[in-house]
Amino acid sequence: MIGCSTGRTGWMAASARVVIGLVLLTLVGCNPTPTEPTTVPTTAQQPAGAADGFAIYLLAGDVPPDRLAALSHLELQDSPLLTGDDVVFYAWETHEIDLTASGVEAIRGLVVPVNGKSFAVCVDGQPIYAGAFWASYSSLSFDGVVIETTLVSDDDPLIRIELGYPGADFFRGPDPRPDTRVLLALEQAGKLK
Repeated sequence: MIGCSTGRTGWMAASARVVIGLVLLTLVGCNPTPTEPTTVPTTAQQPAGAADGFAIYLLAGDVPPDRLAALSHLELQDSPLLTGDDVVFYAWETHEIDLTASGVEAIRGLVVPVNGKSFAVCVDGQPIYAGAFWASYSSLSFDGVVIETTLVSDDDPLIRIELGYPGADFFRGPDPRPDTRVLLALEQAGKLK
């Protein structure tokens, strides 16, 4: 009888360890990965029509903004949405970009769903950081870098590279905007204010 109870206890302990292990694996496997678009690795092959200097590209494959953190690299569309030629000036302290008429037209031509449209800020065709174009009518929040598109017009040709939507309280992670590569590219192009 002692042998039976010891064997049963050993079997129950082993079973309990297996069940606990399975529960832990299930919890780890179901735990959603936090989205931190600012920490996306910025490796990418330079597109064939890569712009020199500062540019903003849409991502190939229409990657939703909430999937940016899961990417191992950013695949850019073949040509940029905005280049340095579309920028009148970039206000470094506020990250406001005054656009030319062609820049305004490019932004106004975007179709931005309520869950945003991913982009990458690049220098010489290489991604520096990622974010999402966002529309002010969206009720969804976003914890990354945002450019709100619905307010730009010929009378107000400014876009702002901001943190979080609907406000900075929603942003998580380090601010990627003051990257020196972007600063130098804008300065070399004479676009810095």
